[in-house]
Amino acid sequence: MAPSSKGKVASDHVKAFNVAVTEYKSKACEKALAEIDKILAVLAKISDSSIFSPSNPDAFSLLLNCQYLLSYLDHKANTVWGVVGLLTTLCSQDPAVTKLLRTRLELLPICAKLLHSLPSTTQARTLKLLQLLKLVVDGVIITRREAYLTSLLADLSSFLSDSTPDLSSLSLFILCCLCRGNYISTKLLLSTLPPPTITALFSTPNTTPSDQLISEMLCYFMTRVQLSSYPPSPAKVNSYLPKLMDVFCSSYVADDISLMSLLISFLSSLSSDTEYRSILAQQDCLPSLQQLLVVADFSDEFSLSTSSHLFTFLTTLITTYHTDNVQLFDVVLKVVLARLDAKPFNKVASALGLVKTLVQNMDFSSMTDAVARNLKFQLDQLLPSLLATFLDRRSSTKLSSRSKTDQVSTELDREAMASCLECLQLLQVVASVPLKGWGQAVGETVKANKMVMAYRGYTDILKELVDRARLTTEFFTLAIMLGEVENSWGKVVVELLGDKDRIQLVAEILRQENMEGSFMKKALTILNKTDSPETMFGVEKQDEAVGGDVEDQAVIPEQLARIDSLMEGVTEALGKMEVEQVVGEVMQLATVRRGQEKQQLAYMMEALGAADARVAAQNTALVEREEQVRALERVVMELVVRLGANKEELGDIRAQHGDLSREADCTRDKLGKELGEAKSQLEELQTEKVVLVEKYGRYKDQVVRLTEDLKQYKDNQEQLEVKLKQEMRGREELVVTVSKREDRLKKKEKQLDEEMSARERAEKENDDLRKQCASLETLSKRQEQALSKKEKLLQESQEETKEMRRVQDAIFNLSKARGSAAC
Repeated sequence: MAPSSKGKVASDHVKAFNVAVTEYKSKACEKALAEIDKILAVLAKISDSSIFSPSNPDAFSLLLNCQYLLSYLDHKANTVWGVVGLLTTLCSQDPAVTKLLRTRLELLPICAKLLHSLPSTTQARTLKLLQLLKLVVDGVIITRREAYLTSLLADLSSFLSDSTPDLSSLSLFILCCLCRGNYISTKLLLSTLPPPTITALFSTPNTTPSDQLISEMLCYFMTRVQLSSYPPSPAKVNSYLPKLMDVFCSSYVADDISLMSLLISFLSSLSSDTEYRSILAQQDCLPSLQQLLVVADFSDEFSLSTSSHLFTFLTTLITTYHTDNVQLFDVVLKVVLARLDAKPFNKVASALGLVKTLVQNMDFSSMTDAVARNLKFQLDQLLPSLLATFLDRRSSTKLSSRSKTDQVSTELDREAMASCLECLQLLQVVASVPLKGWGQAVGETVKANKMVMAYRGYTDILKELVDRARLTTEFFTLAIMLGEVENSWGKVVVELLGDKDRIQLVAEILRQENMEGSFMKKALTILNKTDSPETMFGVEKQDEAVGGDVEDQAVIPEQLARIDSLMEGVTEALGKMEVEQVVGEVMQLATVRRGQEKQQLAYMMEALGAADARVAAQNTALVEREEQVRALERVVMELVVRLGANKEELGDIRAQHGDLSREADCTRDKLGKELGEAKSQLEELQTEKVVLVEKYGRYKDQVVRLTEDLKQYKDNQEQLEVKLKQEMRGREELVVTVSKREDRLKKKEKQLDEEMSARERAEKENDDLRKQCASLETLSKRQEQALSKKEKLLQESQEETKEMRRVQDAIFNLSKARGSAAC
């Protein structure tokens, strides 16, 4: 790859390309195309993107010639695809080139024509062209039915079902960009896509997460065309956040600027939709934000566009979803400080905007002192970096080596200008925090003398009057805020308010059209502190005292020369003549008249000079008026085009509204009939209610009587249960006694067995034992008789208990039946 330092050699190649294309325009031949191909191969290896900046006239001519080659060459020519590859590289390196190709050079219709001419077999070239279209189509605005849209949408739709994943992915992305915020193209796409394809988009999952999310975004943009009577599903809306985070992280790692821009635009569309915003505002995005901040990397050779899109996406997330700003601030500040420490230092507008949004969203009134001190400590670390950012005027664009002078006046680019404005606005937000010591800390850390020197340097290198006015207004606002708490800034305020040129720059804000309301409010606040601010808007009137009388007395210069020569001849002749005294008086009178005529002639010359200046001023005013008229005509043309698109959209919305109104009328009639039926049913129910109330009164009396009977039965049951428990206790005691006696009998049986074995030795003892056994048998018989009597009594008590339970159940069933009949 060619080194970027050889700017002269690279610019020579650019000029050589322009010359070769010019020769081809004059005489088309294969030799000229071969020369163009060679130069394209060299241009593709140039790494210094500043050579192709649109501000460079040679680079602009190169882009214009590329557009010519794509327009007039056939798709079979290799030169076309060399140009496509070069433009793809340039668009990926510089967003300004992409914007120029999209808006001024109208590259999208040319690419659509080239895509339509490609055969289906050339997938490699189709893929190459779609990669260029992916970059060009980002941010396109379509306000009318363009001729190329039909073929472009049809070709892209045919690629959706292609077996090649890259073709389908790129086609899906391009269709999503075309439908983003463009009603005409979205409506045309809906009429182009067949119903099965639309159904597949809504229902069929894709292979990759990015394609799946892009498909859902395309479905969202298509559903916005039709009025929907159903609210969005909260589960569906809540599922967007993890998908957005995954796809954005992968695109950030791959430096896919187009995909990141599409995600940011989609999230902004969701936040601007009232139905979706209420659901998104309830979802917590703090874990997702912390995960995304871990991915941030600002090591060597990081992409400025990628980092800018990262901070823009974070800002959009914070303003859309719910999050804890105080807890998130620590992590965000570390990432922002890491970005401020990486070069270039003066292209950090999105990072500073993120910090400004966080501070603005914090509620300092309900914040504890410990949390406030911690936040102040963290912001104190940020203030020196903000000062260094504002003081750094070096542009990241490298100066071309072709400059012949050593002192080159560098111009401040748009990104650096935006960073300066964001830096001043962030300092204003921090200084306006309603806590003690915050404004004073900003005034002491941000040195007034250094800031004033940097501000004057910026105003010297800025060319646009509006940019100088914006910067002056922001700097004035910051100086006034800090001047109230710090003396050095107070002196700066006095000095600036005494400079009429600076005040005129502030007043210029109010003269501009389409100026933001925040700038106008700040400008009015500044002018309110000056003496006689109304004099800043006075119109300088030219002196028109020189009227038609002076113009009528105008003398031609040739006549004046003849008069002067005649007077000199007469003077010489009179000097030689001898005349009387009367003639001397006459000559004296002529001399006096001559002096008066010369004086009058001098006045006439001054009047003519003033008239010439007035005519020149009027011509300048006419030129400016013509430019204004041309600008007004362009605006009117754009408005007419948008009016046509808006009329078509309004017509569709009215038709949809008519259908929904008819459906609502049918629903209203149906509900009215149902309401009448419900009222008749209600009257019947009220009649039945009266009858049921009477029955309820009767049943209530019966329930009272039954309740009293039930209470009496319950008391009887309790008494019986007490008696039953006593009898059961006595039975248990009897069983225990019998068991003890049985144990004793068993022991005695053992003794009898022993005695039987020793009968021969103790016959007398056996006799005694027999007697005892006889007595015991009689005793056991008596006990068995007593037990049988007890069992009979127990059975009688159980039968009586069962009878009482049956009576209780009958009473309960009777009360239950009466209660159900009463209901």
